[in-house]
Amino acid sequence: MIYELLGIGEKESLSPEYLRAALGLKSTRSLQRLIERERGQGKVILSSTQPPGGYYRPETPAEIRAFIQTLENRGNRTLAALDSARMLLAEFEGGR
Repeated sequence: MIYELLGIGEKESLSPEYLRAALGLKSTRSLQRLIERERGQGKVILSSTQPPGGYYRPETPAEIRAFIQTLENRGNRTLAALDSARMLLAEFEGGR
């Protein structure tokens, strides 16, 4: 559904606003859920926050590598936050 709408290469990325309007969605979160579902089905949908930003299908291995690096960095930050929260929770629960 979304994958078929996307251009190939970062230079052809489509903004979330455009995709939301094209699909008749009310929120960016709805769009993100659909993208997550398609990614879960094996579709490779890349995204960029670099202007103009948006979603696109990969054109080059470099685009895929950059996307992987972005997700790895985000994942590492998420895991660090999770570790901190777990440590604090252990302190609370140990202090009973």
